[in-house]
Amino acid sequence: MKKGAPPKYTDKQLRDSLLEFITKNPGKKINPSILERETGINRFIWTRRMSEQIAKLNQTDLPESTTIETGLPLPNIVKLVENHWNNKTGLINALSHFNEMLNALYQKAKAHDSIQKQSQDLASNLSLKEEQIKRLENEIKLLKKQYLEIAVKSTYKSFQEEEGLEKVISITKNKRTEARALNTDIVKMYPELFND
Repeated sequence: MKKGAPPKYTDKQLRDSLLEFITKNPGKKINPSILERETGINRFIWTRRMSEQIAKLNQTDLPESTTIETGLPLPNIVKLVENHWNNKTGLINALSHFNEMLNALYQKAKAHDSIQKQSQDLASNLSLKEEQIKRLENEIKLLKKQYLEIAVKSTYKSFQEEEGLEKVISITKNKRTEARALNTDIVKMYPELFND
């Protein structure tokens, strides 16, 4: 049974920090002091737990410059094969960092594509909803106009007989002037249609 405090950083966190440092500083020799300065993780942790990985990364032959399009450090395939011609394990170890980096970048790209597609779907859905809202607002305006025309026409006897309208508006005589209003249930049921 191991004694002492549990590790503050998991191996995955250390590998991720190392990967992030390498992508920001391609081709730069790695040592625990630089990692401590850049990541804030104590150099003794780097030395004790990641010394093998650091040594492998420092052995890996990197090209003089990175690719312009991606900005990622890529291995010099010719040098790697020449240096590890008879040592498959050495070649695998030399390329394992790049394999991990490519897998991590692939996962990020997949997540980005998914978020971008979701964003496009939401944008198209939003534009459809906005069009529907405009159409419904225009329909409300038209119905309000038609209702008010019919309400006004219904007060004239000639329109009542000609179009078969009943009185929609009636002004109560016994109430004060301020209390006079439409006596229809539609206005009471849908006051938002008649508030300008």
